[in-house]
Amino acid sequence: MHCPGPAHHGVARHARHLARLLADEGVRIAASDPDVVHVQFSDSLYPGDASAAADAFTQWLADVPEPVVLTVHDLPGNDPDPARDSRRSAAYRRVLTSGVTVVVSARHEADKVEALTGERPHVIPLPLPRSAPPSPPPALFAEPSVGVAGFIYPGKGHEEAIRAAARQPTRPRVVALGSATRDHRDLVVKLHGLAGSLGVRFTVTGPLGEAEMSTALAAVTAPLVPARQVSASGSLMSWLAGSRRPLVAANEFSREVVERNPRAVHLYEADDRDALDHLLSRALRDGAHTRTASPPRWEDVGKRHVELYQSVVDGC
Repeated sequence: MHCPGPAHHGVARHARHLARLLADEGVRIAASDPDVVHVQFSDSLYPGDASAAADAFTQWLADVPEPVVLTVHDLPGNDPDPARDSRRSAAYRRVLTSGVTVVVSARHEADKVEALTGERPHVIPLPLPRSAPPSPPPALFAEPSVGVAGFIYPGKGHEEAIRAAARQPTRPRVVALGSATRDHRDLVVKLHGLAGSLGVRFTVTGPLGEAEMSTALAAVTAPLVPARQVSASGSLMSWLAGSRRPLVAANEFSREVVERNPRAVHLYEADDRDALDHLLSRALRDGAHTRTASPPRWEDVGKRHVELYQSVVDGC
């Protein structure tokens, strides 16, 4: 299992969770002479832009024995910046057509890959991560809060969260559980400015380890996933694994989650401000509204990967 990049990155967390599931299935993670190599790719795992990430990936791939299975994350498409979307699409196309077996985590991602390459990839859902036992929460969670988990970047929905909090009579604190991506640290300054102008307290936790993230996910009063466009959301999976039923903007991925488990989330249309305000008000008043006795039932993701590995090895 190969995954470059910082340990706190969501894709790196995904790789660790998947490795644990594979171990449960009897798969041994070998340092050398593997039967199959599995690599995770997102351009945000690498320094530089998407083209540099594709360069680094293809250079690494040249020295790796076949067969190689690639799980691709954060696929381009629907970027607010069309030029950036075009550059990322070109870089991802190079990665996707490098002779590997491609896996994505949702049907709409498979559509994107097919549009880029003409080939339909395998679809295996994201796993529900195993949450570490939460610890006593930090003092900032002693007051009502709205939490948005994951990296801070344009389109993630932190601005919507701040504006929604400002419309609540109690003006709850908005907590960003994570840090800004390398290209968008200036966004944090803008979000602090927006929050200040609206009379909302805004806190950025910075990178969180797995135990710290579990504690924060459990402590937040109202879990919110406000992104209008998302590839496959590891942040949403983290809320579900933490026995939370978050408020989630409807998009291609969240609708797929609801198809799989209709009661997993509180879904609202992203343009329906009244619906969000109603859900948020209820979540802030009633702590049980966004909590569940246990995580939802989920597909056996480890077994699905083992079956794919076997088919790839048999095909060599």
